[in-house]
Amino acid sequence: MKAAGLTLLRAALLPLLLLTSAHAGSAAQPSWIGRAVDVPATPLCRALRCTLQTVRENTPDTIGGHDGQQRTYRTASGWRLEVDVRPGGQVSGARLLRPGAPRGTRLTAAQNREAAAFLSALTGRGFRPQAVQACVTAGLAAQDRDFDAYGPADPLSRWRTPAGWPFRARCGVAGAGPLGVWAGWRQG
Repeated sequence: MKAAGLTLLRAALLPLLLLTSAHAGSAAQPSWIGRAVDVPATPLCRALRCTLQTVRENTPDTIGGHDGQQRTYRTASGWRLEVDVRPGGQVSGARLLRPGAPRGTRLTAAQNREAAAFLSALTGRGFRPQAVQACVTAGLAAQDRDFDAYGPADPLSRWRTPAGWPFRARCGVAGAGPLGVWAGWRQG
């Protein structure tokens, strides 16, 4: 009985250890953005246990890029991960969302850690759970002022690639869209 309990405890702690390794001083993983990435094979998706749900081919009506695909994954903890993939296989952006969360919902401490780990893996930049929490709090305050606000006016982060392409990381609160975080090219 003790051995089974210890095995269960190890299985429960493994995702937390994988998600916090980037914040513990270990070498950062290269970003997903701008690279062809086997998303389910990434340390993040192995920790979150991502499962491919759908692959949608983009059309001329698709916002962003009309070519390429959107691949949607579900995680064991209930996130929906949407990954934008260019025709050459390079990731151009992604969203980690909690569909169906009611208006006014905040992320839990564990969800803030998962969201920060996702943004760090996606962008190659360091994101902290506290920054995600502060962004959601600012988004809820913006929503109190404007019922249709989806998040704060300021992004979590903005940067340019060496080639000058503008990227942003943002958060959104439930109501005008799903609760979650995302990053990519042309993110408003």
